[in-house]
Amino acid sequence: MASSSPFLIAEHVIDSQHIREYPHAIRRGDDALKLVVKRYTPKSNPDPQPGDLTIIGAHGSGFPKFILIVTNPKRKELYEPIWEGVLSQLNDEGIRIRSIWIADIANQAASGVLNEEYLGNDPSWFDHARDLLYMINQFKADMPRPIVGIGHSLGAGQLVLLSLMHPRLLTSLVLIEPVIEKDMYTGKGPIFVKLSLDKKDTWKSRAEAASHFKKQFKTWDPRVLERWLQYGLHELPSSDAVTLTTSRSQEVMYYLRPNFGDRKPLSSKHDPAALSEHDPCFHADIIGPAHAIYPFYRYEPILMWHLLRHVRPSVLYLFGDRSPVSTANLRREKLTRTGTGIGGSGGSRINRVKEITIPRTGHQLPFEDVSRICEETACWLNQELTRWSEDEARILQDWLDDTPKARSSVPNGWHTHLDSCLSQTSEKPKPQSKL
Repeated sequence: MASSSPFLIAEHVIDSQHIREYPHAIRRGDDALKLVVKRYTPKSNPDPQPGDLTIIGAHGSGFPKFILIVTNPKRKELYEPIWEGVLSQLNDEGIRIRSIWIADIANQAASGVLNEEYLGNDPSWFDHARDLLYMINQFKADMPRPIVGIGHSLGAGQLVLLSLMHPRLLTSLVLIEPVIEKDMYTGKGPIFVKLSLDKKDTWKSRAEAASHFKKQFKTWDPRVLERWLQYGLHELPSSDAVTLTTSRSQEVMYYLRPNFGDRKPLSSKHDPAALSEHDPCFHADIIGPAHAIYPFYRYEPILMWHLLRHVRPSVLYLFGDRSPVSTANLRREKLTRTGTGIGGSGGSRINRVKEITIPRTGHQLPFEDVSRICEETACWLNQELTRWSEDEARILQDWLDDTPKARSSVPNGWHTHLDSCLSQTSEKPKPQSKL
């Protein structure tokens, strides 16, 4: 890595979570996939202390964190300008980062190259959410709390799924342009697929590719565009031609999932025929309004839409004002739903959820206005880490002073309150024989 980087950077190749969500995500059900992971440790924090921040990053589909160049060991990351900016901003706030971790999705970029022989054509958003949980467990000694997640687009959704699987794992989430909607049409899935499948993916030379992307990505931050042009492409064998590292196919499979057989949502109560036609092997999760399940559907964003109320980590939403998936109504709906249900954070009314819309930006927001992303993220995390410290103090108050026996015994007050509870029922507990 370039010596100008403020990080010590280590690369890891680790196992993924065993078993994928869908049977054709891989060649065979027990094939073991690998993840390419980068760890960024600030040079300014060689001796991390309790309370220092751990960040888990998650990238968007088609915009992976890692661009593999076999012939060049100096590997650049598309999201590095954000990590560098967040580090600088948090340093100004007096907050220390312990490390930043980000992995390529198993079927994209460097991970996809390693797994090429084993990949199928039916990935699930849940796969990477589980992979992240498995990654955190493998490196748990290096990831003490507080842990926060920063994700873009698909990656933002996968961090939400992770928080739903383990509500207390992440202290806060920064969700950049998440696609969490009521149906695939609201989420613009068909449009994203059409644009991706129609886009050019091979050029006669790097110079030709550079000319193409300077026009296509003219709103990008120059630091990000430079990384994309230098490392976002790889040479074809025995040729000057270049192509994208992540194929168009492996990108668009996250936008839509086929339901060409017109399977219906399972509902034995309202539609008995759906029960007899149910296919728990390939299509156990058909969900959505009737107009949005055939010939394609996408289960995970709709599930998240229904479960947003139960998200426990605090959430900062960052939207682009020109994004087709972040209209005023869609932004408002996310803001008012998130964290307001059972198990949730409490939502925006108690300042646990906030949305910021950044002008003159679209769905590629993290590459268009890096400085604003870093500024808003640092401000939010400063607030949330103060809250985390206060919660930790409440958790530990008088707790560590107890003996091991006292901590593992029924607390004082149980018997009194149990008697009160039993007095409200006419049914007395019957003695149980001891076996």
